[in-house]
This record gives sequence, structure tokens and C-alpha cells, in this order.
Amino acid sequence: ARNKKVIYSKNPHIKLAPASTTKIMTALVVLKNSSLDKRVAVSKCATRMPPSKVDIKIGEAYSTGDMLKALLLNSGNDASVALAESVAGTEKDFVGMMNDMARRLGCRNTNFRTSNGLPAKGQYSTAYDMALIVREAVKDKRLLDILSIKGAEITELNSGRRIKLRNHNKSLWKDTPYLILGKTGYTIRARQCF
Repeated sequence: ARNKKVIYSKNPHIKLAPASTTKIMTALVVLKNSSLDKRVAVSKCATRMPPSKVDIKIGEAYSTGDMLKALLLNSGNDASVALAESVAGTEKDFVGMMNDMARRLGCRNTNFRTSNGLPAKGQYSTAYDMALIVREAVKDKRLLDILSIKGAEITELNSGRRIKLRNHNKSLWKDTPYLILGKTGYTIRARQCF
């Protein structure tokens, strides 16, 4: 991560569907443009996302910190859109911010079309570009702290409704002397991603 030295690669520049690994970039853009305690309002559009989702309801509000947990632990597609709208007003404008950041990080073969990685025409990345994105992500302790949580509970700010979360990264439960942090993803086209 410090010197960009490639230790191992196989087809690092092939463009592939990134699925929910996209959410690492979503989290980076949110963390650079919002505060963890900012209130995130849930729109109708956010609630209409297909699974994976955390079943947030229209009109509810959560802290940005809690929505980031829903995004990265449970891979909440609904949380992703709510965060995008909170930062940029629309998911489309937010995706523009994601692509701008990808270019600044040196990603030459990446184009995001959604904030959550759900299938979209013209959305792709490569193993090499995703490594550049994760390289940037590990610089932010707030992001690392969330990625290392096995489970959490988030609280709706108006009603106090609680939602339990469980990290999809099963490597966190393995008995090893180190943590393998990252973001899982799956779509039919992308297959299993990490």
C-alpha cells in the first residue's frame, strides 16, 4: 500500500463488473464530503433498491456513520442511495464524484454508473484499479474501523427503531493472526467478488 509494488497479479487490467466492491469508493466519497454525524434522510428512491438491503423506510433518518455501517457490513443498496443523495442531491451527481475521484487515484479502466454496484450498462473496473481504490481506503482509519466490525446495530434518529447488521466478510470469523479487510460483492454477471 505504501509503494504500489505489485506482489501478484493475474489479468489485472481486464474490465469486469465490480458488483458491491463499488461501495468502497462510495464510502470514500462520503467520508471526504460529509461528517459521520450528519443526518441522512431516506428517500422513496433509496427504499426501492433491490437486495441486498437493510430495509430502511421512507422518511426515516440515520447518521452518516450508521449508514456507512449499513453500506459496508450488510452491503445495503438502499443505504448506498441514501448516502449518495445526502452528499450530492442525486445518485447521478454522486456517481460523477466517484468517477472524478477514481481518475484522481489513477484508475484508468474504471467507470461507475451506480453508487452500489448494481448492474448498469457501462459500469466496470479492473483488479488493478480496485487495488488503487482500496489503497486509498486503508489510509482512512474510520473506514478501516467499520470494515473490521463483525456486527453492529444502527438506530433510526426519530423513532429509535434499531436494525441489526452482520458483516458479509466471512474472513473476519476465521481464526487467523491477521484481519483480511475489504468488501464483498455478488451479481450474476460479476459472480463472487472481494
